[in-house]
Amino acid sequence: MIRNPFEILKINRFVGKHSQQIVFLFFTVFLIVGLGTYKDYGLSWDEYAQWHDNGYVNFNFIVHHDKAAILAARDRYHGPAFELFLVGIEKLFRLNDSREIFFMRHLLTFVTFFISSLFFYHLAKKIFKNKKIALIGFLLYFLCPHIFAHSFYNSKDPIFLAFFTISIFLLIRFHEKPTYFNALIYALITAFTIDIRIFGIIIPAISFSLLLIEIIGSINNKTKFTSKVFIYVFYFTLLIPLIILFWPILWIDPIHHFIEALKENSAYPWNGKVLYFGKTDIASDLPWHYVLYWIFISKPILYSVLFVSGTIVLLISFFKKPLNFILKKRNEIICLIWFFLPLMLVLIFKVRVFDTGRHLYFMNGGFVLIALFGLQALYETIKKRKVVLYSFHLIIFLSISDVIYMMVKIHPYQNLYFNAFAGRDMNRIKTNFEFDYWGVASRELLENILLIDSSKHIKIYAENMPGVLNASILTKEQRERLEYTDTLEKANYYIADYRWYKEEEYPYRKDAYSAIIGNAKIGTAFKIRHSEDLYRDVKGKTLMSFSTDFEHVQANWDNNGILQPHCGAHSGLFSAMVDSVIEYSSGLTITNLDYIYNKKNIVLKASFWRYTDQADAEATLVVAITRPNGSVYFWGGIGQLKDKQNEQKNEWKKMEGAVDLPIINTEQNTIKIYLWNTGKKRIFIDDIKIEFIEED
Repeated sequence: MIRNPFEILKINRFVGKHSQQIVFLFFTVFLIVGLGTYKDYGLSWDEYAQWHDNGYVNFNFIVHHDKAAILAARDRYHGPAFELFLVGIEKLFRLNDSREIFFMRHLLTFVTFFISSLFFYHLAKKIFKNKKIALIGFLLYFLCPHIFAHSFYNSKDPIFLAFFTISIFLLIRFHEKPTYFNALIYALITAFTIDIRIFGIIIPAISFSLLLIEIIGSINNKTKFTSKVFIYVFYFTLLIPLIILFWPILWIDPIHHFIEALKENSAYPWNGKVLYFGKTDIASDLPWHYVLYWIFISKPILYSVLFVSGTIVLLISFFKKPLNFILKKRNEIICLIWFFLPLMLVLIFKVRVFDTGRHLYFMNGGFVLIALFGLQALYETIKKRKVVLYSFHLIIFLSISDVIYMMVKIHPYQNLYFNAFAGRDMNRIKTNFEFDYWGVASRELLENILLIDSSKHIKIYAENMPGVLNASILTKEQRERLEYTDTLEKANYYIADYRWYKEEEYPYRKDAYSAIIGNAKIGTAFKIRHSEDLYRDVKGKTLMSFSTDFEHVQANWDNNGILQPHCGAHSGLFSAMVDSVIEYSSGLTITNLDYIYNKKNIVLKASFWRYTDQADAEATLVVAITRPNGSVYFWGGIGQLKDKQNEQKNEWKKMEGAVDLPIINTEQNTIKIYLWNTGKKRIFIDDIKIEFIEED
């Protein structure tokens, strides 16, 4: 424990004396951490598309000349440079098993991000001429929880950040020493960066702007600049063929496809639903502050305090002497452009924003550098006040230590880090903001289903793609035990990731396993209780019941298809009928749901008699819950009937089934129950009974 300022002074001197060894130690430790944990992460929603629909489509075009596939590919304008590198490694080492392939991809994605953090350290050291500030910059850059998690399973956004960071380092080195060799390396990495994400074109745009500033400065100072012009021309001339080289679709028609890529990436046609402050909006309708607020709540508060300080310092410097700032503050200009130009383009042109603004992760380098300007200014202000200075050091130490602690605590879900302004109640955060929207927790769910269920074959129904994709990272033996179904009726487990539904909206109540962070479920594997089994096994209190024999008009029941059948009713004279014309039977509509409002563990039981005299009859008794605006938020099928071959017809047969209901949390919800005639054959139904059971 540090007891007085003199002990802090000793620590400060020790750090100064052994700074090089400490930097090496930090780099080594963080590299070892990544190498030791890269196998812990699940697969994200887009990983298959990046691997197959991007990497392999471009690889097949190069190797097998498959032009039609690349032109028809959905992701043809997603930069393929890094994906081609990963496919190349896969082929070089002859990786055939999906587990090996995805582990390799996670490892190389992390290593690339880690290498960029080394470049960032040297970039910060070059700008601030201070190893301590550069080391803190490395920590702020590397210890950004959301980006750290994505640096394993997201081969797009952190990779673009990585190469953008390396490009900025090379940009500054090139402008400091404009040699042909530096131009070659700079052009090579710039082209690769653009061919990861086309927004990288702002890097040569920055270079061109700096070139103009240098020309203006040389004219103003009456100095010669002619010798450098040829080197800059060499860079820009070399850049164009290199961009084409790393992006195969440009080989077909470089100008046309580059323009199309620019168009698509400025208004990418994705309009998925995004949760923000408890409200679900489509991506194109998100408020202007979405990206800014996400940056704020997804980083430790100290980072934002330093960033705001740095922004104020740089703006004051600019407004004091604008011309001097433009002509002489090259590094400051680069940092401001790095963060604020993309943000301004998004706001001004209303560029579509993805979940959590992840496609703007590359702004993180500019964010941290601006924060370091704030740190530097604060140091200068308090450096003569020893107690304040040491207290400030302590705050930085505690803040970074807390980040490390939280990242270890929530591993491997650093993507779910939120600072105190978002709240400490993870369940509350889950209802306000995007949670595990990429479904990486599906891996944990599948692994634990395999542990708790000893069945030789386990049938899975996945709500979204990650529930299927994550089987690819399991062992071959584990994968062979999983069988995915396309209908719930065949499944043993339902994989839910809560991306587009709230927890209470799921009808299933029996958790086989849930991945949890804090007090919130990230994802759940529900044990499916099939309709007939649930009807037979459910026990509890009957809260309400409804029944009809169609002999009399009753409240809540409509009269669609009521008649006297030629075969005779099951009881009385009348029954309801569906046929090739009548698709939906007479049904029950319940508007007063007080008896089940806000109650858990509610099971709806249903029984009815049916008669058919036609082959291939197929129908389902539907239970649908609608919102006040008429939209359906729950749909369940019970008492499903499908005549089997040689099954005896021309007789009344009893059908029974039950379904778990979601929590009814809106008094204006409506429940509708009716027979849906999917087979378009004639079916008679009679003596329907509906019960609402509160399960023990």
